[in-house]
Amino acid sequence: MTSPIINKNKFSQTKMRKDAMKIIESAYEAIDIQKTVSQRFVVDGDILKVSNASLEKHFHLDDYKNIFVIGFGKGSFAAVSKMSDILKNNLTSAVSLDVKDSFRPKKANNKVRAYWGTHPQPSIKNIKATKKIVSIAKDAGKDDLIIYFIGGGGSSLLCGSLNELKYAKTLFNNLTRKGATIDEINVVRKHISEVKGGNLAKFTYPAQSLSLIVSDVCGNPLEVIASGPTIYDKTNVEDAIIVLKKYDISIENIFFVETPKDKHYFDRCEYFLFACDEDAVMAMISRARALGYKASIGSLALVGEAKSALLPFVKKIKSNEVIICAGETTVKIIGKGKGGRNQEACLSIINQSQEGNFDISKILVSSFASDGFDNTPVAGAIADVMTLKKTISKKINSFDYLKNNDSYSFFQKTGDFLRVERKAFNVADLMLIIKE
Repeated sequence: MTSPIINKNKFSQTKMRKDAMKIIESAYEAIDIQKTVSQRFVVDGDILKVSNASLEKHFHLDDYKNIFVIGFGKGSFAAVSKMSDILKNNLTSAVSLDVKDSFRPKKANNKVRAYWGTHPQPSIKNIKATKKIVSIAKDAGKDDLIIYFIGGGGSSLLCGSLNELKYAKTLFNNLTRKGATIDEINVVRKHISEVKGGNLAKFTYPAQSLSLIVSDVCGNPLEVIASGPTIYDKTNVEDAIIVLKKYDISIENIFFVETPKDKHYFDRCEYFLFACDEDAVMAMISRARALGYKASIGSLALVGEAKSALLPFVKKIKSNEVIICAGETTVKIIGKGKGGRNQEACLSIINQSQEGNFDISKILVSSFASDGFDNTPVAGAIADVMTLKKTISKKINSFDYLKNNDSYSFFQKTGDFLRVERKAFNVADLMLIIKE
């Protein structure tokens, strides 16, 4: 089978590097979109079986007059296409709203009406596609089933109005720069939107809905993922105002929208965690153990600054051990360079080692984005003694690149970035630490 790591052969110089490639491969194989959908979305006669690593639910397709599949978020086109293949003649129609550079299978189902929106900033394209999704939801009757595929990036892609678009271009940049959490940002998102925070469920009622959710949020809080368009929202407008005031952002000229509080709109909603970071992490643990390492999970919800998040694990790891983490770190942007949080995390390890703060001679660190895009056309990077030696021989000052948030340029010089096929779900950032 072809490796999902495009530049795998660049990392064959040492046993640790070869082992790292095998462990990283296992993560991408575990969250491969088409493979996962084929295994977890199965039609047997008139029964739709939906499963994850620990649970299975059954739905009688003959109970419904029409069955629609609607996807939004990264990877939604590939997922909806595969679901449409599986449903075959049971499918009435299908729509997806995805990012333009997302994975497109060669044999995509031609029943899927694909829309390509923009991310992280929404655009008019997103609004037009969202209006089509809302139209389908509103037209569905009580004897119909809408299967929603909801993935990472859904908050940006699903955009209900020009007002929401206008606020998205100002509010969220400010909130991100000032260090707001994803929970805080999504509270605000819900209350300036006509589709988020349960509003899509309101439009769908009285039809039955099944939301298959791929989590890209630490802890898998379903109401936060994609700003919970089909899930009852417990927050209110005042909560959104509190967040904005906390970060000293003006609330003047903002038209707030309250989320639906009548719970009967959610009586016919089913929710299912379809994939998450744990799927990738457990695959990595299994592969590491098969390679002879003692493997453990460091964290499934790693947060904090990218440049410091992995240091505690690097300092405590023991010989012949592997530590796996998943999460979403942050980068405080103070420079003008290019890069992402995964590359910055690896650059920080090299910088710490170059400054003599710990010995990297028997350690390898890798951090990579599950969807293969770390704010640049690479998934992440690898940092080990070979990286350090190249840094020294090329007379590169790693601190200069770190303070300028220019990790992409740094790893271009050392050649230690990871390139992968973008065929996997966006579940989290994944981190690997090995000590031989």
